[in-house]
Amino acid sequence: MKNSISLFTRFFPAFIFLIILGGCRTKQSEDDAGGQTASKAVVAVKVGTVVERDAIVFVDVLGKTDALRKEKSYAPITGRVVSLKTSEGSEVKKGNVLAVIQTKESEATILGAESMKQSAVTSEQKSEAERVLKLAHLTQNSVNVLAKFDGIVSTRSVSEGELVAENTELLTIIDLSTIDFLADVSLRDVSSVQRGQRAFVRFQSIPDKQFPAKVDAINPQTDFQSQTVKARLQFSALNNSLQSLLRTDMIGTAQIVTGVRRRSLFVPKAALLRNDEDNSFSIVIMTSESLAKVIPVAVGTITDSSAEVRAENLHSGMSVVIEGNYALPDSTRLTIMK
Repeated sequence: MKNSISLFTRFFPAFIFLIILGGCRTKQSEDDAGGQTASKAVVAVKVGTVVERDAIVFVDVLGKTDALRKEKSYAPITGRVVSLKTSEGSEVKKGNVLAVIQTKESEATILGAESMKQSAVTSEQKSEAERVLKLAHLTQNSVNVLAKFDGIVSTRSVSEGELVAENTELLTIIDLSTIDFLADVSLRDVSSVQRGQRAFVRFQSIPDKQFPAKVDAINPQTDFQSQTVKARLQFSALNNSLQSLLRTDMIGTAQIVTGVRRRSLFVPKAALLRNDEDNSFSIVIMTSESLAKVIPVAVGTITDSSAEVRAENLHSGMSVVIEGNYALPDSTRLTIMK
């Protein structure tokens, strides 16, 4: 009996060790099988191509439209507006009568003659009053206010029949053909903006249209609060349909072309992956072995469809993932989505 217990005590640890060893081998076999399955997993993606072309360097600015030719019409005398020929939105030509103002003295003469007619009793008095009233109308003095150029009436400050003082504002006329874009250029970008440079203007209210322009003038004075400088962009070669869309005080953005970078690399915009924590960018390329490879990139010019990128070992012709690239690990086997 003692010998049996002694043998059990001697071989029990070895027995336990064999059981544990067998379990570990089983676990390792399962892990190896799982690893082989994972390595065989394939992710379907869409790809684009890294292309080489010249990069347009531009400065982004905000601004609004303004008319270079905009003029207010004022009453040249004190009197009554007996006729107002236009209203807001009316088109006028140079020399058109905008308003007729009767002098204060003429109005007093006519009012006196009308009062005389009302108080007449006899036929002789009535006849004399008619004659005086007719003479007052014939000899009345009035002044015509004329348009100084072709344009559109934008504001009307008085109404017909209103008594106005000398130099009272009557109307404002805008020449739509002189509408420009006033851009607010940041001080850090002013040194790269020069007269004659091309620009492209877009408006929030007309998102599907682009208006070509050029830098016509740069204000030498800085706005103290915004630390910007006004640059006037003159619209160029606009057809009638585009010109007719322009109004004053339209908010928009402009891109002023300041230079060109030769032989830059571009990828489709959808290929860019942004890290919001550090504001860095990366792309995922598809290697010749159909494996994913994440490449950090520096980003330059970004358009609606493409982005300029810079990175070591990146060259034209590479396949870059544009769909299915989010959170895609390195060395993931890829297949092109049908």
